[in-house]
Amino acid sequence: MQKIYFVHDSKAMYPLVKAMKECYSDTYEMEEASFETASQKPDLGRSICWHMMGYYPKKLAAACTIHDYRSLSLGRGAWFKDRIKERLNARPDIRIIQPSIADRLHFFDRVDTYLLDVAISTAVLEYHKTDPDVFSYDFCYVGAMKAERKIEVMVDSFLRHVPQDKTLLMVGQPEPYLVERYRDQPNVRFTGPVPQRQVFDYVLDSNVTVSYFPNHAPHIFQTPTKMLEYAAIGGRILANEQAMNRFTAEKYGIKAAWGSSDDLFRSLPATTDWPTNMDTDPLPMTFERHLKESGLVERLQAIVSQIG
Repeated sequence: MQKIYFVHDSKAMYPLVKAMKECYSDTYEMEEASFETASQKPDLGRSICWHMMGYYPKKLAAACTIHDYRSLSLGRGAWFKDRIKERLNARPDIRIIQPSIADRLHFFDRVDTYLLDVAISTAVLEYHKTDPDVFSYDFCYVGAMKAERKIEVMVDSFLRHVPQDKTLLMVGQPEPYLVERYRDQPNVRFTGPVPQRQVFDYVLDSNVTVSYFPNHAPHIFQTPTKMLEYAAIGGRILANEQAMNRFTAEKYGIKAAWGSSDDLFRSLPATTDWPTNMDTDPLPMTFERHLKESGLVERLQAIVSQIG
């Protein structure tokens, strides 16, 4: 069985790696490794090294090297860091780029490039809502809570406009300043880090899921994965007016209630008018569908044949 090493620095979660393992474990033997660890593998010369991209100026002695750009750089100097990656990263055999950021990265080395959008794992489909009448939580936000996302803007809006007997569940690792800011607000609850299975338990036990995506770079160029997951399980969604939120909803026929980025909860629909996604088709959102449509499946098969 052909070996694929997913090379990354372990500083982020990579849903693509999980999805590949779920869809193609019968076709490829897959392992995650750092650049240094992969370089010591005795079978490296007969393996595919699939880099989840950061800064890799050296090329491993693999049979095939793939550079996969899932996102743009974050933080101070983000534009400069992206330019460094364009010019100083080693030349791969194949390059993969998320379509929404393709115009922001400029490579002139004629490497074969495949566009592969953010997608959901088919395992998500197991959690489809049955639309129960009783929920433990009224609103649920899942995701990063780094300072650059300014999550407090969304939470403050909730506190201004939603009755105190309604709850907002924040699933994930909060920054300490958020915990301190809302420590006297019992209807704002933080779970801390939780396993993936429990994340979906929380989502299913919440009346409305919140797709609050930052309205600044690089997020205005990236697909909101959580919106895809919420829609795929048939949930109700509250989304902020953000370019990629809107684009994603229109692309997949996702239904949502919409609010402004600076005051999301200001004008909520009546409960009876809130749209659901019980009838939204989740299959076009799946990683397996995206991978096949990109042409990358056939290319990987050809590479395996060449390696022998």
